[in-house]
Amino acid sequence: MVEMTKRNQQKQELISSGFSAQYVDEWPPKTRLYRHKPSYNSACEITDEIGTSMGNVPGSPDYVLAKRKIGLFPWPPSNECECRWCTERASEELSSDTCSQCDFQAKGETPQAIASSLRMHMQHRHKEE
Repeated sequence: MVEMTKRNQQKQELISSGFSAQYVDEWPPKTRLYRHKPSYNSACEITDEIGTSMGNVPGSPDYVLAKRKIGLFPWPPSNECECRWCTERASEELSSDTCSQCDFQAKGETPQAIASSLRMHMQHRHKEE
């Protein structure tokens, strides 16, 4: 009973982090994780850049859940990714909350929400252009 409760909790955490609902049931024995935030050494120097990957790591839900907390995911970072590091990076890159192709004005309570709103607008409104 405890094992089933733990699996359901892991499944919900994975889904809320952007994973597919089937991941817990069909997780691969080994996977590749991509950095969504840089890795630093003790001298505060970047040792691994955003987008670098670690291959042949365990694919178990326990391992992947632990690694997502430090910015490692099984998909490469992108503008569509909604992890906190990609969202922060996207909001920093946006110099305006207005669409450059039309007069859409993104709204939100935080810079991340504004960036997400503008990204969604660009994906859905201007994807064919």
